[in-house]
Parts: sequence; structure tokens; C-alpha cells
Amino acid sequence: MAEPLWRPIARTDAPRLAALLAVCEAADRTGAVRGVEDIIEDLDSPGVDPAGGTLSVWSGSEAVACATTRVREHNGLVHQLALDLAVHPAHRTPPLIRRLLDWCRETGVRRHRERYGDAPLELHVRTHHAQVRLAEALDTAGYRRERGYQGMRLELVRENHRLSGAPAVPAGTELVPFDDTFDTALLAARNTIFTDNWGSAPMTARTWRHTITANPCFRPETSFLLLSEPGREILCYLLCTEPGDPAPGRELYLANAGTLPALHGRGLYRAVFAHALVRAREQSYLRAVLDVDSTNPMAAGGFYERMGFRTFRTWTTHVLARPFPAARTVGGLP
Repeated sequence: MAEPLWRPIARTDAPRLAALLAVCEAADRTGAVRGVEDIIEDLDSPGVDPAGGTLSVWSGSEAVACATTRVREHNGLVHQLALDLAVHPAHRTPPLIRRLLDWCRETGVRRHRERYGDAPLELHVRTHHAQVRLAEALDTAGYRRERGYQGMRLELVRENHRLSGAPAVPAGTELVPFDDTFDTALLAARNTIFTDNWGSAPMTARTWRHTITANPCFRPETSFLLLSEPGREILCYLLCTEPGDPAPGRELYLANAGTLPALHGRGLYRAVFAHALVRAREQSYLRAVLDVDSTNPMAAGGFYERMGFRTFRTWTTHVLARPFPAARTVGGLP
């Protein structure tokens, strides 16, 4: 049998990579469905370099693995470089996974040095609870299991007394749906809110628009801001997306939310959150889904369970911090 071909990802690979990801999703059931347009959009994302920071592995005309390194536009105290990997279930052998992780480490270090020199670096990989073999390979490669996340879901079609009507908002505030006139102010508020959050770094306008408010999956009609009266300062927000095309069985993803730190504990987020769920049910969504850091006070305090959400998946962020052992390969593709 011929040796697999290792080369960068090209835009024309998108259909065959989508087929690879579909096979992986059928095996792992992570809930992450990515089609051709998603792959092309990802290649165009800020921080992704298709020629110098992606990898595809081929057995004949079939894609059997792929990887992407994602450099942040701002690095904060530590540059947390994200790695995305996928391996065909029939090819998840220790040698291939190990070689793929070696490439990720070498390429991640090179791209980090090109952008940030000798600044501190961490490589970050997220695994779903079904991706046991990849998680074990990351353990062997020296990654530590740094953070856990709960994927939670609410069935909106069931009778739920919590969604019986739009909730009242706190006195002195106004709840409004998102529109583009708030975009710049919302980005500034987001960067302020997440200044001290683990894993967060300031977002540029380009990244913000590409990944959130100009993304085709963004749903402004179910995304809300809580403003002060007077002044119209953004106090709290919740932004939602809908993966894929609207269809029967619609699922709303509660993607990005935050409250000004000085206002925590005053019920602002609960008001925005509940209003978004009421609106989602009115718009015929069947389910609402979110992923939350297990150390988040709202998660640890049982807020989401009290709102009717139940955990249906878990994720782990694996971190490899420099200094770490030298890569097994040197220079270019394996």
C-alpha cells in the first residue's frame, strides 16, 4: 500500500474534507456538523494560513485526516494557539495520531514565533467525551487536561412554566434586539467583560465580524442587549446562532454572552437569557443549546438546570505549554 500523502489544505479539498468530517461525526456524535461552505469559511478565518498552517492526509483520493493551526490576532499574557484535528475512524492508529500531533506542535511553534517571537505559548486542543483515543494520545504527548465544559440542552416545545411569557427587565434598563448600530460598542463591551477570563483575548473588529455578527449562522432576531437608561450603555448581552440552514427540528445555539463584572449577581443575565428563550420558542425553535465552562459560577450554581437545561455532552480543553519536548520531525510537512 502506498504511503499516505501529507500536504496543506486547498480550497478545492473542501468537498472531500466535508466527507471526512461527516464520517468522523457519525462515529463521534459531537453535534458539530460542518459542510463545504463551513470549511471554506474556516480557511478564510483570521489566524488561519492555508498554505503554512494547515495539513491534510490522503490515502489515494480519500482524505483520512486534517489539522489546522489558528493564531490569535492578540495574544494577551500567553498566546493560546488553537489546534483543530480530525482523523477518519478507520485510520486512528497511534503512529498516525502521534505524527499528526508532532506536526501540530512544530507548526504551532513556528507560526507563534513568526507572530509573537519568544512570548509565552500554549497549544490548545478541545476534545469531545467520545474522542477517547485522541484524548489519550494528547495525554501521552504531554498535554494536561486543563478545563472542562458542559454541553446543555433545553427542549423548548415541552410545557415549561419558565417560558410562559417575556420576563420583566430590571428597573432602569431597556432590552433591545441586536442590530448593526450596536456592533462597535458591543465589541468594546465584550472585550471589557472578558478581560480577566481564562482563555480569552481581545478580539479585533475583523475577527468579531467574521466569527460572530457577520457570520451567516448569526441570528440577530434572537440576540439581545440590555442597555442602561439613560446613556444606553451595554450592560449585558446574549448572541445566538443557528448552525446549518433553517429546517424542521431547528436548534438555537446560545453562543456568546456576558455581563459587566461590576453588575454580576443583579439578575441582568437571567432577564436577557429568559427573554431569548421565550423569543426562540415563539420563532418555532425546538431546542436551545449552550456550552459552558464547568467552573463558571452560573454553571456551578445550578442556574442552567433551574432553567430546565440538562447536560448531554462534555468537552475538555487540553493544553501543552512551552517549554515542551522537541518535535519528532524538523522542517516542513512530515
